[in-house]
Amino acid sequence: MTVLCHGTARQCVSGTTRLPRAIFSCVSSGMTGLLLRAALFALLALAALNETEIASLLFADPSRGVAQAYSLTLRSLTWFAGAFVVIAALEIFFWKGVVARLARHPVPALLKSVVALIVLAITATFVISFVFNRDVTAVWATSGVLGIVLGFALRNMIQDIFTGIALNLDGSIREGDWITLHHRDFTAEQYGKMLDIGWRVCRGQLENNNVVIVPNGMLGMMAITNFAHSDHVSRLQTEITIDFDVPPERARRILLAGATAAATEKGILADPPPAVLIGEPGEHGVCYIVRFWGKVDQRSPSALRDAVMTHLLRQLHIAGLTPALPKEDIFIDRRPKRLLDHAGDGDRLAILSRTDIFAGALEKPELVEMAKKSAIRQFAPGDALVRQGEDGTSLFVVAEGILDVHIEGPDGRPLKVGHILAGEIFGEMSLLTGAPRSATVTASTGVVAYEITRDLFETILNRRPGIAEEISRLVARRQAATAGAASTQPPADVESQEKLLKQRILDGMAKVFAGLARTSPPGPAVQA
Repeated sequence: MTVLCHGTARQCVSGTTRLPRAIFSCVSSGMTGLLLRAALFALLALAALNETEIASLLFADPSRGVAQAYSLTLRSLTWFAGAFVVIAALEIFFWKGVVARLARHPVPALLKSVVALIVLAITATFVISFVFNRDVTAVWATSGVLGIVLGFALRNMIQDIFTGIALNLDGSIREGDWITLHHRDFTAEQYGKMLDIGWRVCRGQLENNNVVIVPNGMLGMMAITNFAHSDHVSRLQTEITIDFDVPPERARRILLAGATAAATEKGILADPPPAVLIGEPGEHGVCYIVRFWGKVDQRSPSALRDAVMTHLLRQLHIAGLTPALPKEDIFIDRRPKRLLDHAGDGDRLAILSRTDIFAGALEKPELVEMAKKSAIRQFAPGDALVRQGEDGTSLFVVAEGILDVHIEGPDGRPLKVGHILAGEIFGEMSLLTGAPRSATVTASTGVVAYEITRDLFETILNRRPGIAEEISRLVARRQAATAGAASTQPPADVESQEKLLKQRILDGMAKVFAGLARTSPPGPAVQA
């Protein structure tokens, strides 16, 4: 072990020579106490050996009770005086001699008290057996039952006592050690100096100079960092976040300069040297971990971190940098529309523009007119929008909800054949060709739909008759695709079916809309 002497050589020599003198003084005082106890034991032992002669001189009738009490007291005192001689001898030759030399630190007072208590208990057993001539077995049995009762009642106190004994025996924590207590009930780690470990509690002085008293049982269940096991030299670390724009090599250089400069502070070591590691990138920047070594018996860990952080911030300030600040990118744009308003023309136009028939055949002014003049219809679950076999003069665009499609089965009962979702249309064949409704459509949930009447459609058609060709093609393609998906016809047959269906739709439109100029010869009648 290296011993550092501060001051002049004379002071070092003087301090070195004072140490044996202090030890000799301590041993001398202890030896004096031992000799006095030994003299008292010898005097009592001599009196006990000659108790008959002494009793005959002191008492007129040595056989009476007073004389017997004198005899029992004298012999008991002799035994206990011998016990105190043994305790004093252990203190001088064993605790302060052998154990102190091997352990190289003072023996805990609690351990010496436990051994002294054991010596006294053994002495009491000998007194009961040899002085009072009592059977020790009965005494121990009675004390065993009493011990069980007391043990159950005082189990926490007993746990504290035995934990204190264990802590003193294993030497993991000693008086004067600097430790950190970790416990789930603490809001933060408690750092301080262990003052003493008593029978039931231990006392520690925190870095704020407050004294905390912890039961030994609770101390035994804590995680404890003992800095004394490493000569109070501990590696500590602190973290600082630097902006992403700062190159890592520059950040390392600046932070390492700050950590190295902090070695001039009390308690911070220059060897081992400090180190700077790159941690995880965070929300505001890159986290850098600054590790350094310090003497925690000179300054508390929080004080050491404070000193290092002071130098780190000073170096950053000199370099024109600061720790990363909270930041976020802001993109300014129009707020997207989050709720469609069916009463607004713009929202109705948006929904009509999503239907393939209208979007592919009508121009925007025509869609705007249709959106303005379409009727908003609302239906409750179970309401029928159209019924099979009825005449129809309108089509519906489903804005919200789901509808069920039924046809009349062979037995006359409704047979469900499909459903219609939001964004789809139905009833176009009745509107365009005048065919009766081919199915019954009922609301499965609450439904909002836009109804487009034949009069409205005819107004747009009369203004631009050419859209009839495109609408008939789109409707024919839609119906042919639906029919082809449910059959096994080859693609060529589906295409020919689409052309035939398109011509039928045009012929039907020519009959329904009187102002429509016929562009092709009439085809067979069409059934919706």
